Amino acid sequence: MIKLIIWRTFMFRMKNKLNSLYNANKEVKFALIGAGKMGKGLVNQLSRIKGLTSAVVIDEKPEKAMDALLSSGIRKSDITTSDNIKIIENSIKNGMYVVSDDYSIACKLQDIKGVVDATGNPPFGAVLAMEAIENRKHTIMLNVECDAVIGPYLYNLAKKKNVIYTGSAGDEPGAIMELADFVLGAGFKLLAVGKGKNNPLNYYITEDDVREEAISKGLYPKMLAGFIDGTNTMIELTSAANALGFVPDVIGCHGPTTTPNELGKLFSLKEQGGILNNYKTVDFAFGVAPGVYAIVTSDSDEVHDLMKYLKMGDGPNYAIYRPYHLTSLETPITIYNAIVEKESTIVPACGQVSDTVTVAKRDLKAGEILEGIGGKSVFGTITSHADQKNRNLLPIAMITKKTKLKVDVKKDELITLDMVELDEEHIITKLRRKQDKLGL
Repeated sequence: MIKLIIWRTFMFRMKNKLNSLYNANKEVKFALIGAGKMGKGLVNQLSRIKGLTSAVVIDEKPEKAMDALLSSGIRKSDITTSDNIKIIENSIKNGMYVVSDDYSIACKLQDIKGVVDATGNPPFGAVLAMEAIENRKHTIMLNVECDAVIGPYLYNLAKKKNVIYTGSAGDEPGAIMELADFVLGAGFKLLAVGKGKNNPLNYYITEDDVREEAISKGLYPKMLAGFIDGTNTMIELTSAANALGFVPDVIGCHGPTTTPNELGKLFSLKEQGGILNNYKTVDFAFGVAPGVYAIVTSDSDEVHDLMKYLKMGDGPNYAIYRPYHLTSLETPITIYNAIVEKESTIVPACGQVSDTVTVAKRDLKAGEILEGIGGKSVFGTITSHADQKNRNLLPIAMITKKTKLKVDVKKDELITLDMVELDEEHIITKLRRKQDKLGL
């Protein structure tokens, strides 16, 4: 109830502030990069919010960007497709929208205060984030895949440039962080966090296996394959771990099947009847999707008595459970906070504490070009950053179109950096090298 009251107070404040900006003709204008399912949903949600405008929508397929705007009720006559910066700037000043396939436009426009990356492409995300931050644009990452591998570097660069770098509300890491903020602010001890697995788990699934289902859901087949093979779950947990300083209890997590009511007991130490070896961990569970959870306790007997009275369980651990995450439909909250309030939703403040590393989906041959997230070559699993360094494991988000195997690799074998030729000229490789060298 307390959290609901706080949330309502914030939402009224946000709505009132945006209404004031709208009435003063000072709308918050930003650029959206990526008009897929998440981006299109965001554009449509924003059409219901005065004062917050996706004035520029960019996609490698401009027709998708156009469709996102048209589907939200924007008239085609109010959309320009020019690549001329001066024409674009004048169009934006006059309340028009811009569609393009050139992401760099977004980083050059004076009236654009922030950039939202909704591409889910780690190598491209690195390019976009660097250009946005260097041009002093607040950077909102729906691209958690990129954040999980070079987020600490981008976050530190953004601080130097005096702009906000943040993950998004609605994405599971952001939802987890909101729970963590709540329980820590309320005085609980935070023991573990996690998310429900939204799809069945099949490490070896490929885009060919899910093509029909993906198309029916409006997803790219490779994206759905990355959900089902567990890679995206691992990446989301990595992002949350790097914000909180947590690690997986075991490589790949436990991933039990449970219910919301059983979470507190299950995610206890083994000597307490649970499954954990250690606290300060991230994990996932079947049976609680699409929710996220925080496992908490207290050293106060009075607090334990009150938690039992409130029917939160017998303790000593309790699950604070949120049964939903609304993906990009919640992103307007983060955009507002980043641009107007200069506050982040979730950042890798603890550095690279955990990593999502690479496992072979099948027997692979030397000379093969690896496909990245959701591809036919590999899947991702989470481990501590210390383990990644000690075993020289390949973070999966470092894979680009030029990543080539130097040796044969067996199915289920962890792939090390020594086993591959990386694209050393790609910015994501350079930034991860810099991040590791700086110890971020």
